[in-house]
Amino acid sequence: MKKLLPAIFALITFGTLIYFNHSCTHSENSESLRITYPFNNAVFPAEITAPTFVWEETNNDVRKWQLSVSVSDSVTINNIETSNPNWRPSIEEWKRMIGHSMGKTMVITVQGVIKKVVSVAKVEVQISSDSVEAPIFFRAVPLPFKFARKNLKRVRWHLGDIGNAKKPHVVLDNIPVCANCHSFTSKGETVAMDVDARDDKGAYAISTLKKDILFAEDSIIHWSDYQEGKFTYGLLSQISPDGRYVVSTLRDCEIFADRKDLEFSQLFFPFKGVLVIYDKMEKRYFELEGANDTTSVQSNPCWSPDGKFIYFTKAQAKHFEESGIHNGSVARPEYADRYKIFESHYMKRDSLMKFDIYKIPFNQGKGGKAIPVPGASHNGFSNYFPKISPDGKWLVFCRAESFMLLQKDSKLFITPAAGGEVREMTCNTDNMNSWHSWSPNSKWLVFATKAFGPYTQLFLTHINADGSDSPPIYLENFSFDKYANNIPEFVNIKYDNEMKINPTFLSENDFLIRMGEIKLKDKDIGGAFDAFNKAIKMFPTLSEPYYKRGRIYYQNNQLSKALCDFNKAIQLEQREEYYTSRGITYLNLNKMDQAIEDLIIAAEIDPTNATPLTYLGVTYTHLDQYTKAIAFFEEAVNLYDGDAYTFYYLGLARYSTNDWNRANQALTKAIKLNPQKSTEKLVYELRGRARIQLGDLEGAIYDLNMTIKLSPNNAAAYYLKGKTQVELGLPNEAQKSLHKAMQLGSEEARKMLLKG
Repeated sequence: MKKLLPAIFALITFGTLIYFNHSCTHSENSESLRITYPFNNAVFPAEITAPTFVWEETNNDVRKWQLSVSVSDSVTINNIETSNPNWRPSIEEWKRMIGHSMGKTMVITVQGVIKKVVSVAKVEVQISSDSVEAPIFFRAVPLPFKFARKNLKRVRWHLGDIGNAKKPHVVLDNIPVCANCHSFTSKGETVAMDVDARDDKGAYAISTLKKDILFAEDSIIHWSDYQEGKFTYGLLSQISPDGRYVVSTLRDCEIFADRKDLEFSQLFFPFKGVLVIYDKMEKRYFELEGANDTTSVQSNPCWSPDGKFIYFTKAQAKHFEESGIHNGSVARPEYADRYKIFESHYMKRDSLMKFDIYKIPFNQGKGGKAIPVPGASHNGFSNYFPKISPDGKWLVFCRAESFMLLQKDSKLFITPAAGGEVREMTCNTDNMNSWHSWSPNSKWLVFATKAFGPYTQLFLTHINADGSDSPPIYLENFSFDKYANNIPEFVNIKYDNEMKINPTFLSENDFLIRMGEIKLKDKDIGGAFDAFNKAIKMFPTLSEPYYKRGRIYYQNNQLSKALCDFNKAIQLEQREEYYTSRGITYLNLNKMDQAIEDLIIAAEIDPTNATPLTYLGVTYTHLDQYTKAIAFFEEAVNLYDGDAYTFYYLGLARYSTNDWNRANQALTKAIKLNPQKSTEKLVYELRGRARIQLGDLEGAIYDLNMTIKLSPNNAAAYYLKGKTQVELGLPNEAQKSLHKAMQLGSEEARKMLLKG
């Protein structure tokens, strides 16, 4: 079989909805059919864009479903029939559904049909009259975090409106330095964010929130100024509601360790630190008395809505004698062994660190006595990320067995801010619940969870007057393939799809590269090329502009020129993406030995990245060395199982070894992941061939019909369809298919028709 290599520069992946067990599941299910989204009793804001209704059918004979939407008084709003296990209403349909359902219960019923109804599932949801009122600002990060740190320009910040059909627009991207936690004033006048300006990890930008936000030199403060220039992260900073003050963790030490787990690829928490305030009006730094105990670590601060109190996390500090670190997260060489032992105890969970939440009066910067928050402290768990509702009534926080960030068992809890019962929230999923933020009207909570896999996604829950909450709803429009979304924050402004952050503090070389990338994104190829050319002339020892210009050459099929630029980039700096790109270029030039050599080096540089492994598999598939190809594809899938391209080629390699069943499984996975349109017809045709070998002739007909739909002049698909129709005893249909195949030039179809 002829094998095709689509001329793409990088792997393209697609997200999919995955079922997870939720405490409130479904009101009615057959044994073989269940609605996996939305969740029973979920509450949707009236302004949200239409969700995708998703169901799971284990009866393989069912390939058609009937879906109906009705309200509690039995008025039917929608009736549809589909061959896909999901349905998303149009804008008009969703508006009609909302209009009929306000104040009532919306019932979604799905029935599996063969010749009659054989399975049924129902779920009930509500539409709330409470508006969300504000857009959400969040960060999108590629995983693992080690990869993100090496590829900072791929990290993005978005602003999204849940009622906007378009994806949240990019506010900031292509920034070559690390940026992190962000916060906003209560009325949305000011934004503040960690940025590594001039290689200072403790730099912090404070700027006016407007259409064109400037992170200029004069908007940057440096937490290290308080420490006589000594290193600090300025960890988990928060601006006050009125914008005058910022509170942060200084004199800090952290565990900052990478894991070989894509889902939880980092362990990061402070084990030493005090709270320090920056007064923007008086331009001075000072410790907050009562939260500056050096025997404790005090971190993760949060302001009360009126600015009168600060909530923060506290635990017993670890000191130099035990950790080997004076400040930051990197020990000096002479203490490296001590720190490795210290770190390993936490990585293996031999040692645990549990935080308690405390409350302290701000008292115009004078501080006071910090007191533990009942129910959120001294309970045998780690309690962190306190957030007070804007109306001052409720405290929501995270609870896990230990540590702080990225904890699989992290759950959200709610308690009255004035004290009272602590309740586990209904919205929690089974896999990490964290990074939560209140809407300005205190009616909604946005939070991040890994319910749908390793890439964190954003969900919303409705908060009732009594503090009870609803099962979560997925912000489907906010998801991006192979990106984890975190640190969501409601911003008390009207959504502006042109808002941008301009980091004017960047140096000239960074600025040129960034401008080239922005022009490339805007499809201004000439402008991007000029920017990278200028960067090369002005900074000839920088590797990145050569690499970026090489990508332009590659995308325009100027492979020899691309190769020259990739060679130069690699001479200057040995990075995984440089070797991967050169390896793919060699592959397209049919220089297989060089491709394999480069891709192996790329995989060794970053063993957590699936991309070079996938292309090693593709290379060996082209060489007809299918056993080696399959081994690389399986290794790639173990690192990341969300890429359709990988599963397509895995299916092709398995098909080529006559492993029809596992070929079918891999190709089915590729189809579920929505492969790119240019290869979709190849996936369906190949799965159709595999199904013919497995004797699933009806399934093969379905796949061949899909192939023809996507590729109307595919003679082979018509021939295979006609041949399969003959085996199914459908001679008239077979004649039509074979005649069409012959018209399109199929010699096999002509011979088959001559034989009668």
